[in-house]
Amino acid sequence: MSTEPLISQDWHFAIWSIMFGLAALAFWTDTTKLGRNVSGVAITLAASMVLSNLNIIPQSAPAYDLVWSYLVPLAVPLLLFKANMRRVIPETKGMFIAFIFGTIGTLIGSLLGFWLLPLGEQANNLAGVFSATYIGGSMNMVAVAKAVEIDSSLISASVAADNVIGVIYLALLAMMPALSFLRRWLPSPIIERSEQQAEGVIAHTAKSVNFNLLHISFALTLGLFICAISYAIAEKVGLGHFSILFITAITVVIANLFPKQLAKLEGDYDIGLLLMYLFFVVVGASADIAKMIDSALIIVLFAGIIVTCHMLVIFIGSRIFKLDLAEVIIASNACVLGPPTAAALAAGKRWNDLVTPAIMLGIFGYVIANFFGVTLAALLS
Repeated sequence: MSTEPLISQDWHFAIWSIMFGLAALAFWTDTTKLGRNVSGVAITLAASMVLSNLNIIPQSAPAYDLVWSYLVPLAVPLLLFKANMRRVIPETKGMFIAFIFGTIGTLIGSLLGFWLLPLGEQANNLAGVFSATYIGGSMNMVAVAKAVEIDSSLISASVAADNVIGVIYLALLAMMPALSFLRRWLPSPIIERSEQQAEGVIAHTAKSVNFNLLHISFALTLGLFICAISYAIAEKVGLGHFSILFITAITVVIANLFPKQLAKLEGDYDIGLLLMYLFFVVVGASADIAKMIDSALIIVLFAGIIVTCHMLVIFIGSRIFKLDLAEVIIASNACVLGPPTAAALAAGKRWNDLVTPAIMLGIFGYVIANFFGVTLAALLS
């Protein structure tokens, strides 16, 4: 197989065509019985991962960078313009409990993998790096890897393993609402409400979508302005990596200062949802299975043990505290994969009240992950 993909990373229009086509596949799948059982998100992740690993589309491209750098930040305010905190806070307090269980599960998995697997001289550093990754996100992996001075040869293997395991787990989370035994084990009024509304939403969407161009133009203008202000403030105070936190905070403040005005907007949430589906395409395309296999399968196994322990602890703990399945899924996503995918999954499932907490929990994970990662690496040295 050629090392160059069939569609070059410089064929921008072709790549954008495929990205929007896969997003359309997700939206269409969500209207079918298959989509209600498997999820359009999972289908899109799988499709983009297959296309990239068959060397049809590239695994990195300027178009993907554009999605990460511009479209995901813009999607956040579009999804949050109607975030009523008077309702969101009381209804999602269980998510923080679930997140704590997820953090504990990640640490247990890191210790278990450290003791069970022959990870070599850098075993303690790998435990620190992956515990940080699955409490915060990829930027925590980079920060802790630098802090503990892990071998550069292990960094690429760790990134590859993280990407593939992350995509697989994200797809699994997307399918969980369709698992009847989980629904019985962790009843979810949130999922039940969304399913009751689904038929009406699908029928309405199939019939017509009331896109008001004035409203969409205003929403995009306001969203871009919020992003501009947020990035400027974040850079000014030396917190450029946390720009999404400033975007979230400013949007939520505006949404709750002008709830009646923003409630009248039409099409803003749908545009935000489209941008997030493009993000799922990029996430799937970036999962390099061949690189993961060539690098070190033992690291993949290590990452798999950590995510499995995380999943077991968060679901068992949530069962004890009788938490809502939807909240547990999004809290787990925020812990293992970070705020962008957590918010995107909540939006894709139309669990609208969980979008804001998803971002806030993911940011909380960013804040605490480096501490846990560096500390664990030092304790195990």
